Amino acid sequence: MKKYNNISSYLAYITIIVVVCFIIYIFQLNYYKSSAIEVEPELLFHVIQPGTYTGTSTCSVTEIYKNGLICKHNVIVKKDVGHNLQVTNNIIAYDAITNKLEYTGVRTIKFIYQPNHGNNLFRITQSYIDDKLVSSSYGYATGKTNNSIAFKLSGSWHISGNDYTNIYNTITRTDDETIDTNFTHLSFLGLNELVMDEKYTMVSNN
Repeated sequence: MKKYNNISSYLAYITIIVVVCFIIYIFQLNYYKSSAIEVEPELLFHVIQPGTYTGTSTCSVTEIYKNGLICKHNVIVKKDVGHNLQVTNNIIAYDAITNKLEYTGVRTIKFIYQPNHGNNLFRITQSYIDDKLVSSSYGYATGKTNNSIAFKLSGSWHISGNDYTNIYNTITRTDDETIDTNFTHLSFLGLNELVMDEKYTMVSNN
């Protein structure tokens, strides 16, 4: 009888854990909406103003970079055809603990309005090291405020061997000169697998 009670208690604990994980997952799904929304070009140009920026970023630990990364950025944002934006982000990455140079690369980003999609805003990202494409992502805007735009993306980063279908990126204009960017990569259970935080300061509006 005692052994039976132990098994019952164990199964009860397992059930509680599963239920809690499921509730967390549902909350994450509700928090990160996946439906595409319309983003007015005026808001895009307000949040991501054309100009030249310098910046820094941090990246959490991955299986490739076990200490995480600290990066320096030089960024140029230009208007493209129509209401589109073209971003060139030059990156120098260092080991977050040893400060060892890990790589230099270029990330290109396009914010575009597609024909027949109204004001739905899409984001296309490609990253290069030594002129070789090493990672890419694609997605669309899912949220906005008066000073921010949120995107849901799918893709990969060369800093990790994983492919991600739940990348959530929020770009926030914190003041006239500063942009904060956050990338959160959620697992199936809604837990953070990889986090990148970036801050950019405008040095010239060209």
